[in-house]
Amino acid sequence: MDFLDWLTEIFRLYGYYFLFFATLLENVPFVGMFLPGEIIVLAAGFFAAQGQLDIVGVIVVACFGAMTGSSLSYFLGRKGGRQLIEAIAVKFRVDPSKLDDADKYFDSHGALTVFIGRYLTGVKAFFPALAGAHKMKFFTFLLFGAIAIISWTVLVALLGYFFGSNWEQLIRIIRMGGWLVAAIVVLVGIVIWSRLRK
Repeated sequence: MDFLDWLTEIFRLYGYYFLFFATLLENVPFVGMFLPGEIIVLAAGFFAAQGQLDIVGVIVVACFGAMTGSSLSYFLGRKGGRQLIEAIAVKFRVDPSKLDDADKYFDSHGALTVFIGRYLTGVKAFFPALAGAHKMKFFTFLLFGAIAIISWTVLVALLGYFFGSNWEQLIRIIRMGGWLVAAIVVLVGIVIWSRLRK
């Protein structure tokens, strides 16, 4: 049984419950590194096209699960504070002396970081925790997190809904596209920042 067959069986048995908990756990640090949330949402969109799920229900449940997981991650970071940041730094072999620079960056560009982080496959679960650890205002985190989650979920779910038959190509596009979107947003941000300085 390949991964798609396994997902088909899981969705047949648990449907929206599986989608909710998968998108929730995808946004929890460390757990999210091993849970392919974008593939699960893509598959849910594909199964909606087959009549097994409703596409609106897929988008709503996936967004709600992701927001719940992101909020949980945020409060874990807020409670864990600096110690959590250092644990993340060690995990990714980042020099602890660079954490001061990271603090300053999050203070200045935290909202943009939360938005961009949503599109980075494999590390997206760490950004809500970092936001909490840096004491970002929860409303600001929620607003930019929601914008990113909704846009990401709608895009991936609809790709699965309309183009799910090209499964392997879609997965490659989504993974590459996330980093491309992030790079574009960063580039636009740099241009705007440079002009504002001038």
